[in-house]
Amino acid sequence: MKNREGKIFDLKPQLTLAMKLAATFAITYYGLLLIFEVLVVVFRRYYFDSVYLNQEELTLNSHDFLIQIAQLALSVLLVFSLIQIFRKKVYGKAFFVSGTILLIVFQFIATGPIPILKYILEILMMLFIAPLRVKKKIRIKEGKVTLEEVKEEKEETTTPVSENEKE
Repeated sequence: MKNREGKIFDLKPQLTLAMKLAATFAITYYGLLLIFEVLVVVFRRYYFDSVYLNQEELTLNSHDFLIQIAQLALSVLLVFSLIQIFRKKVYGKAFFVSGTILLIVFQFIATGPIPILKYILEILMMLFIAPLRVKKKIRIKEGKVTLEEVKEEKEETTTPVSENEKE
């Protein structure tokens, strides 16, 4: 497939070391969160009895159960998007960023601002994974807008040359 001429960002992820480390940590973090949420949904009666110390049966229409299902769906989306990032699919980052923002907003509404470290951790993971590589720069010269290719600079190793070899 040819890239369109007008595209500015390279959407296909190129995994840098920092991105690989952050994505590995994120898939572990959200994977364990997903396992916890599945266990809570399966054993919801025992979990809520032990947390709230009441003997009411949790119904499918209760507010707490709907919150659990919504958070479970967001965790599935995040784990899926991280797998797509590792598979170098185009929309993995978009799903991850939108899912992370939705999860942060959802957790803030559901639990409040008290566990601030959780929000900081999730924002940092998003900031390490989300950056896009710039393919073209927009230049404005004399009122004209032009797109210029960005050349990636690769580090070249040079070997020192002795004085005898130069002559």
